Amino acid sequence: MTIQFKNTSVFYHRKTPFEYQALKDINTTFDAGKFYGLIGHTGSGKSTLIQTMNGLLLPSAGTVEVDGIQLTKKVKQKVIHLAKMKVGMVFQFPEHQLFESTVLKDVMFGPMNMGRSEETARKKACDYLQLLNVHESLLDKSPFELSGGQMRKVAIAGILAMEPNILILDEPTAGLDPVSHDETMQLFYDVYKKTGITVILITHDMNDVLKFTDEVKVMSQGSLIKEGITSEILSDGNFMEQYNLEIPHVIRLVQDLKKKGINLKGTPKDTADFIQLYEEWRQSHA
Repeated sequence: MTIQFKNTSVFYHRKTPFEYQALKDINTTFDAGKFYGLIGHTGSGKSTLIQTMNGLLLPSAGTVEVDGIQLTKKVKQKVIHLAKMKVGMVFQFPEHQLFESTVLKDVMFGPMNMGRSEETARKKACDYLQLLNVHESLLDKSPFELSGGQMRKVAIAGILAMEPNILILDEPTAGLDPVSHDETMQLFYDVYKKTGITVILITHDMNDVLKFTDEVKVMSQGSLIKEGITSEILSDGNFMEQYNLEIPHVIRLVQDLKKKGINLKGTPKDTADFIQLYEEWRQSHA
């Protein structure tokens, strides 16, 4: 499923002394089946951009096309509803969205709210809970009896059970310790690989962007200023420094080695990749 922005602008408080343009003439496409990073400083327009993808916000000018569904400032509510069914959003603390009496009922709620039968909703709930390694012995327990990590998995299963075509992750590891952070990001990546869903990750962690995403789009002051292959953009030291974006630590290591005459083949995505590339270089120069 593709999301396409055509001359998309968003204004807040239009025609008042407080008028502010949050998005400025955006033209870009999110293609199906890719893992995207959406980066930029606070206030750059990232949150506004993702809210236009499922009709939480409508463009003041231009269009947002979600799998052929066109969203404009005058679109009808039933069209917005169709777009919302295609886009799932995981916010910073998804476990805060839990509310049902059992794990199974919580995950079934979304599909049933979309008009699915109880039997279909139950099957989808069980399938996605299994995908996220939530044991069937927990299905009849209250979600509030679970550990924090299990609660987060249940909340994510509830979003996936609605089978969106695009999954938007808005700072999904906020407040997590390093181990839980790594486990959560790997979980999303595993879901991406198993389902083929399009994923858009919003984060300030450039190490995650490098490790998990295929392409990246960079926002600044409401404008899309750069887009392309993740490793190429994050390796552009001048660009990253110009916009005060942190260069991933493994790319800094590669650049430091290059200054010493050590040229690794390729760009590592994480520390394990870096070690492997360095070992290959070392063996070739033994």
